[in-house]
Amino acid sequence: MKFKNRGDMEKAEDWINANIKGLWALEFLGMQEEMSVDTGMRANVLKVLFKFGRKEDFERFRTEYIQGKTYAAAKVVTKVPPKPKGFFARLFS
Repeated sequence: MKFKNRGDMEKAEDWINANIKGLWALEFLGMQEEMSVDTGMRANVLKVLFKFGRKEDFERFRTEYIQGKTYAAAKVVTKVPPKPKGFFARLFS
């Protein structure tokens, strides 16, 4: 991710601390000077890499924090085997 300042990065860290259950890490990759499309001026950008121990945590961070959408956890569908027919059900079918 890219952040314009340290305050934005700290907001992301606070969100992670409040919402993520598993392990996570932050790796500072460096700073880069970029041209702003809106103003045409140069600005320093912090480049940060977030690592998550669980795939569900990564998916939630990406959808809720980065994309701004609500995260719906994937539902685990378990197939229930059909009950064996009883004596009378087999007799009358």
